[in-house]
Amino acid sequence: MKKLFLLLFSLAVLSGCALFDDDDFVYPLSVNFLKPTEWNKKIIPARQSCRSDGGKGYTPPLYISGIPSKVNVLIMEINDLDNPALSENGGLGSIGFYHNGESSATLLPVPGESNELPEFAFKEKSSRVNPVKPYPYMPPCLEKKHRYAITIKAVTRTGSFDKQKTVLRGEGHINIGKY
Repeated sequence: MKKLFLLLFSLAVLSGCALFDDDDFVYPLSVNFLKPTEWNKKIIPARQSCRSDGGKGYTPPLYISGIPSKVNVLIMEINDLDNPALSENGGLGSIGFYHNGESSATLLPVPGESNELPEFAFKEKSSRVNPVKPYPYMPPCLEKKHRYAITIKAVTRTGSFDKQKTVLRGEGHINIGKY
């Protein structure tokens, strides 16, 4: 009887392990400003606003850690938390960064109001601020006292360009301040 119990217990444990699929778990990412920086999570630096408000906005430099294995792309989604139309899924734009599989990454600044991105980045989705100017990133502009945040998604992309499969493996957030 004892042997039968141990056999059934072992099978239950093994079958539970077989049922766990790493693709179903989204790991928490740690997202922090890369130091030194003018970003402080409280106020958006004045020069990081849009051109019409006198700025030349760039995304903040970020340090991401806790990136799980198999990740080959990091996606930065920038959102205006106080504008329902722009508060999720990259309302101010979404930028992809190629990733080398390490457990941490540095995301260097990317210019706003431009379709010309550095070679390490690409447009994931256009900003929904102005459909006439579909930039990958539109810095804070005009609407005062709004709160802004960034979501980082760590994904694995496979397949050809027209038939890509994307698996979300990690996600993290950082508030970048009020404008």
